[in-house]
Amino acid sequence: MVRGDSTKRQVALVFTGHDLSEGTAEVLASLKHNGIKGSFFLTGDYLRTPGFKPYVRQMLSDGHWISGHSDKHILVSDWGSREVLLVKRDSFVADLKANLKALEGAGVKREQLSYYIPSYEWYNSETVDWAKAVGLNSVNYTPGIRTAADYTYPEMGGRYLSSTAILDNLWSYEARYGLNGFLILIHMGTDDRRKDKLYHHLDDIISILKGKGYQLVDVPDLLK
Repeated sequence: MVRGDSTKRQVALVFTGHDLSEGTAEVLASLKHNGIKGSFFLTGDYLRTPGFKPYVRQMLSDGHWISGHSDKHILVSDWGSREVLLVKRDSFVADLKANLKALEGAGVKREQLSYYIPSYEWYNSETVDWAKAVGLNSVNYTPGIRTAADYTYPEMGGRYLSSTAILDNLWSYEARYGLNGFLILIHMGTDDRRKDKLYHHLDDIISILKGKGYQLVDVPDLLK
């Protein structure tokens, strides 16, 4: 699932976390300042990292929605051919169950864990079915916008997208097509080689979306 109701002027701000989290305090402060509930998808490794645990506690205390992003952030299929699996079903399911256990251990209620974002936002039809059998619906950011490219850095060459380029794409797409039902993904932590962090612009993104009449909701509300 990559989009909510296209007839409703709603969007969800989605944040993933694995081994990097230097922007989380800023993200949480921005959401609180703007009275917005975010949707956080966290790996088991993130949840087990001692330095990240205060962030998880704040997410819960601030009323944000939390779910899974795999346990070890495994790559499930080949970058060149999505259908070429790199994991077997047993190991994939074990990874998901370990992530669910870590989430419950952090205080997330099991009945809230109905959606997850696959690691690397990468999946195929088989892994979607495998996750469904565990009780997890696979979701991803909505195609067309490039906010998820905020992990790139200049040394990547042509793959790098600056925050200016990402935001230009976002607002030009919105002006042409609208963002009704969109899941807008931003990474809470990125490589040190990226200096222009997209999360520095979160206040402006929220302000512009509100000004354009969008209601910012969490993923369960967007997809219900």
